[in-house]
Amino acid sequence: MLRRVSAVLVFLCVCLSVRAQFLPDVEVRRVVQDDIRKGAAFLDLGSVTRFVPSAMHMGLGLVGVPSKHAFVDRAIEETIAHTVGISAGYGLKYLVKRERPDGSDMRSMPSGHTVFAFTGAELTRMDYGWGWGGGAYAVALFTGAERIWGDKHWLTDVLAGAGIGILSAHIGGWLLEPVKDLFGIPTIDWDGLGHTQLAFAPVIDPLSSSYLATIAVTF
Repeated sequence: MLRRVSAVLVFLCVCLSVRAQFLPDVEVRRVVQDDIRKGAAFLDLGSVTRFVPSAMHMGLGLVGVPSKHAFVDRAIEETIAHTVGISAGYGLKYLVKRERPDGSDMRSMPSGHTVFAFTGAELTRMDYGWGWGGGAYAVALFTGAERIWGDKHWLTDVLAGAGIGILSAHIGGWLLEPVKDLFGIPTIDWDGLGHTQLAFAPVIDPLSSSYLATIAVTF
């Protein structure tokens, strides 16, 4: 995948340099900027990276990283936080009706991609600390920057989306226990591989003198 992306970028650079030789300086600058933005929109990396922080929040505990909450509680946090964030984000889009930089529609404010990314980033920081949270925030910042570079959002759209996402994550944390109490959801400590124990012991059958083995898996 990385080789394909690199090949595409090299091809775009070559095409831009050849094209630049036949255009005036001002026109070159305008065309290059447009082509770079179109290339960013074509790759649309933000549509992928917006999911990474949330995947980190849900998945790190499953591979043994210590977390403040176990898997089920994290899932409830995610559900609440993203429900609040998406509802607030899309509600504002249709209320504000701000035109995107590329003129494609009137749903620029706030950036929905950024809302989703920063919700996951703050949830990761809340449950794992800044060690992993810093990495999740780096991905969220890249997502916001890609949306600006791809000519899909203004800076203020991204800042608003980040704020909504962070606030939504905290609402998910605040409402976790009340929602569990409301629906009678018990606290389940299972968190995948982080709490899985495997025991193996060889034994001899006293009747047949055969060699046997016992395996016990505790979740």
